[in-house]
Amino acid sequence: MKKFFMKLLDIKVISVILAILLWYYVAGVQGPTIARTFKVEVIPINVEAGVVIKSKTDYVNVTAEGPGKAVLGIKAQDFSALINLSGKTQGEYYVKVDVTPPLSGITIKNVSPEKAKVSLEKLSTITMPISVMFKGSSKNGFLPGTPIITPDKASITAPESILNNISRAFVEVDLEEINSETTLTLPVKISGKDGKPIQNVQVNPINCVVKIPESTASVSKIVPVAPDLSGSVFQGFGIESVSVKPSVVTIVGDFKTISEINSVNTKRIDVSNITKPVTIQTSLIVNEGIKIIEGNKCEVNIDVAPIISKKITLAVMVKKDEEKTVTISPETIDLIISGFEDALSHIDGASLSAVVDATGMDNGTYELPVTINGIPKNTVISIEKPNFITVTISSASSS
Repeated sequence: MKKFFMKLLDIKVISVILAILLWYYVAGVQGPTIARTFKVEVIPINVEAGVVIKSKTDYVNVTAEGPGKAVLGIKAQDFSALINLSGKTQGEYYVKVDVTPPLSGITIKNVSPEKAKVSLEKLSTITMPISVMFKGSSKNGFLPGTPIITPDKASITAPESILNNISRAFVEVDLEEINSETTLTLPVKISGKDGKPIQNVQVNPINCVVKIPESTASVSKIVPVAPDLSGSVFQGFGIESVSVKPSVVTIVGDFKTISEINSVNTKRIDVSNITKPVTIQTSLIVNEGIKIIEGNKCEVNIDVAPIISKKITLAVMVKKDEEKTVTISPETIDLIISGFEDALSHIDGASLSAVVDATGMDNGTYELPVTINGIPKNTVISIEKPNFITVTISSASSS
């Protein structure tokens, strides 16, 4: 019996020692018990086929308790916060969040919120034609014809809310990079009703082949009619004005040819020895393959009038620096101005000016050119005497 009690006493002593060691390990090595709260991402599992998550609670706050050193050594990503979506289809649900601690000895004290809000949608598929959207313009005048797309339809799989917002499936062709008939492999893009791209959809096919032929269709363009005059009118006369009726015409043809035409010329008209206004019926000249909608006839009115001359004497003005004094010789010049009578009738000494520019020049004597200002259109200076003026420059203080 004595041996039994001694053996029992040994077991108790050993148990106490072990308890003391365990306490020492927990309190001394692992530290005191503490609690920390972590922001843990919610991970859905067992999502049914054909179902997609529209929205969900993304994070929960998890309060974990355990030995200080263990708790301080873990991170939010060490936890797993799972929501089981098995058997759940379209609709809105509140699903319990199951949080697993990362280490033994750590307990989960609280999860907030305890249930995650999840909105589920069914995936659907629609089929729509693939169109071509052109951007830019060809540097060489290439006009695209009707594109050939292979395949010409796309299957789009996405939640119904996204499918309802889809406007079109298309490929984008940059005409700046195309000079002739071209075949391209391009990605299929999806845009919404607001014109913005939609990314999170499944598209089949991802790419398609697009053949861009050159257009053979006729296009139209309005261009001016340009009279083609040759020769010179009778001596002493001049052409005062030329008008064409119609002044513009509409031409039709293939795009490449039309794009290079900026005007249509008349048949050449000889104006030699014309001494009075005339009206000439003539034809319009166009390249082969180009048609003029209004017909190829036009009327050219040529107004011819005598050229007369008029003599005017002008006082010469000098532009100079403020601190300079100038003298000029001669102080006037004579002009002979030629032109049509209507233009010359409005010209006199008050409407013209003769100017010599002596600004920025040092003291001395110079021969400077004369500039005539105020000469109207359709007139010329046939005689100007003298062409140069003698200008003597000195400092104002020495004058």
